[in-house]
Amino acid sequence: MGVVSTGQITLYDHNDAAPVTAIISASKGLTQVYTKDESSTSYNPNYASTANVLTAYVYVNGVNIVGNLSNRKWGTTLGSTDLGTNVSTINKTTNIDPANPIYNIYFEGDYTDPVTGLVTHVNAMLSLNCVKAGSNAVYVLVRGQTAIEKAASGAKNTAQIFADLMRVTGVDDTSVTYKWFVSPYAPENQLDANHALVSGGKITFKTTAGVAATNPADGTWADVKSIVIREDAITDIGLFQVQAKDADSNIFTANFVVYDVSDPYDVKVNASNGQVFQNGNGSKNLTFEVWYGGTKVTDISAYTFTAKLYDKEGAKSGFIDTTRTSAAKAVSANTAGITGNVTHAALSSALVAGDVIRLISADGLTIKSYEVGSGSTTTTTVLRSPVNGFSSSAPTANQFAGGRMWVYAGNGASAGQKTTTGTQVLAVTGDDIDGMGVIYVDANNPNY
Repeated sequence: MGVVSTGQITLYDHNDAAPVTAIISASKGLTQVYTKDESSTSYNPNYASTANVLTAYVYVNGVNIVGNLSNRKWGTTLGSTDLGTNVSTINKTTNIDPANPIYNIYFEGDYTDPVTGLVTHVNAMLSLNCVKAGSNAVYVLVRGQTAIEKAASGAKNTAQIFADLMRVTGVDDTSVTYKWFVSPYAPENQLDANHALVSGGKITFKTTAGVAATNPADGTWADVKSIVIREDAITDIGLFQVQAKDADSNIFTANFVVYDVSDPYDVKVNASNGQVFQNGNGSKNLTFEVWYGGTKVTDISAYTFTAKLYDKEGAKSGFIDTTRTSAAKAVSANTAGITGNVTHAALSSALVAGDVIRLISADGLTIKSYEVGSGSTTTTTVLRSPVNGFSSSAPTANQFAGGRMWVYAGNGASAGQKTTTGTQVLAVTGDDIDGMGVIYVDANNPNY
């Protein structure tokens, strides 16, 4: 079966505006810069010197009624009171730990409508963040050509992508080595001497000096600063990842997309009722069209369409299996580590190795997909180190306690995917999309 074309659509989940509007203002802004050069460290602004004053405002019909709220409380998690009670303003007098750069603050209270007597529970959230500067500001910058046009004649066109490890002083090329991957970014998807795209000459590498590099051995780091992708290496859309390791063995990662516009085939993805969900409710039916140049293919009965979902951060996600989780399962506890356990409300049957789950923290801010190992029960799911490219970020102890768990469709390499044939629709629900999701669709024709 050949992949004829790949299409893409982005879906969004928007929340309706509440009749009572609550916000938190910060006198020193939301961002704090942490600088460390040699032995000198500093914060700007420095909350320990001058507090960041956080003030809650609650508006009804344009009037600030925060003073009329009962049960006012401030906390670092929704429902907690660890930052204060019965006040509308608090002071942040400690600096943010750069090792934990996101600091969430919640304000809550109860508003009683003076006419109807109805009580509305009001909450607002603000995130302070710490940005590292100086010798700590490190990230991977991907640059180069990300679209491949069709060659008029002769050799196929290519796209060359470079990976720059950026520091405050500029590009760091000192003893930096690299690994390149194709989706789903699992170890077996490393672009090395054993990968078919590399051994077939469709992908090659260049060193930091800009000369041809020897294809890296399986699982190894090498001086392959840039990758050269030939037009026949991908079909319409290629999902790639680069990892850079510095002289101190710190590893930094970036994902990127390369588009091949040389293929005559194109698949278009249409969504019923537009591309936006409200409050995570409802569903949308995706339908597909295949085009050859400017001509629409009228008979697509032989085509199979496989949809893959990626979340708002570009990480591999998946579609929910509504037979195993028609509703989210409450999570009561989880142990630390990528091979830990998750305790949850009972499933109808235990999950098996190769299944994948989505875990959502109690505050809804952390959403991760984890692969399942062997030995699970109906109330305890065992996690494993990623094999098929889902999250490698190990959960901390009870990070998802009080949150929710979903089970994805499929198993193994196809976990999280959905497939339809011909003119059949592919249903996507609001539960599948957390804020934003990008869906890539492969159009396969066995006769191609």
